[in-house]
Amino acid sequence: MSSAKFDQRRRTRLWLTVGILAVATFALATAAVLWTSEGDAPVAHSYEELTGSVFAPPPKGPFQPPQVKELRLPRFPGALSIWGATGRDFRGHIWVGVSSASAGSSARLFEYDPGTDAWVDHGGVVDKLKDIGLARDGQGQNKIHSKIVPAGDGWLYFASTDEEGESPRGDVLPRWGGHLWRVHPVRRVWQHLLATPEGLVAVSGVGRYVYALGYWGHVLYQYDTETGRNRRVVVGSVDGHVSRNFLADLRGHAYVPRLRKLPSGDVTAGLVEYDVDLREVAETPMSAYLGRVNPQSHHGIVGLAYLPDGNLLFTTHVGQLYRIEPRQGMPAALTALGDWPLQAPTYAPSLFALGGRDWIAGVVQTGTGFRWVAAELATGASAAFPLDLLGLDKVLLYGSVGRDNAGRAYVGGWAADGIGGQRPLLLQIDLGG
Repeated sequence: MSSAKFDQRRRTRLWLTVGILAVATFALATAAVLWTSEGDAPVAHSYEELTGSVFAPPPKGPFQPPQVKELRLPRFPGALSIWGATGRDFRGHIWVGVSSASAGSSARLFEYDPGTDAWVDHGGVVDKLKDIGLARDGQGQNKIHSKIVPAGDGWLYFASTDEEGESPRGDVLPRWGGHLWRVHPVRRVWQHLLATPEGLVAVSGVGRYVYALGYWGHVLYQYDTETGRNRRVVVGSVDGHVSRNFLADLRGHAYVPRLRKLPSGDVTAGLVEYDVDLREVAETPMSAYLGRVNPQSHHGIVGLAYLPDGNLLFTTHVGQLYRIEPRQGMPAALTALGDWPLQAPTYAPSLFALGGRDWIAGVVQTGTGFRWVAAELATGASAAFPLDLLGLDKVLLYGSVGRDNAGRAYVGGWAADGIGGQRPLLLQIDLGG
């Protein structure tokens, strides 16, 4: 694509984004003035960029099988999987965290340039801890499980964690806890922001405030990118339940599941909204959250997507789709949209906004394999196709939200390595735009 066409496409997407956000009342105060410095020039970032989204017009063929390509990652000893740890920077480069096979080892961070089909290895977590004098003998950080989230300061934020010694019952923390990090996508430097006794499984944020979710007990950490201040609040969970994702909006509000066990032994679930001061704004019940899956085995929120109008969508472990509508001066509205895919709920670990008002798509896991599902929520029109796995064996795919400037989606996971184990897998999915 020529630079003129690329610039025109970016201007078109930016115009569409700003136009739609102009009628979203909650975004009026903050959408236009978010700054960072790359080199000497300040750059304003759109809502599209701050959510790691691509608000292009819907693909020409949303109801046709997508084209799938495997991207071969750089190798390192013990590399195992990409547990949904994906994101994009303001240039459209795709970032992935590759987890390693065992507690006590180290995950690594990689950057992919779709324009040149080139990879950059940004190093391992334990090596970075050694560089700043925080590593202890035997320390591991074998997982980068969180999304890699762009913030208003131009940095990308993510979390690492280890699993050594943790109890699936939720009563013993991982030995080495977790760490919140940021990396500058241009200068290629890491900064360590926070060490936590809890493992850190997820990161979210849009603009100034970045949040991380710790386990056990759903502990929510907030990092203020302007002041460097951090603070925490315990949301609450039971029986070793850990939501793999949570969400935040442009106002800086965060949305986290809370589980409670009643005297009867029944477990209830609700979505809790926190404001920028970590004050609880509201808790909305989610009666279909757990379904028939026990809390320990339940992955909570798995897929998520940001829509151009400022609304947020998420899927749960049992294939339920929800919409969050942020509202100025009052709690957000949470709406249960029913089954995802429509009429056939299943595990749905990825979700992508395809453009338009509410075109969405994603990978779902069924009893017969993985399928690509696309839908227009306003009309209920939908289609599903078997996902071409390119002859790969023993594939497991996990969540993502990232798309590049050409609109291609990225889904991570693992596949058999041919020698009795697994290796990291990253699929590039061309939607036919």
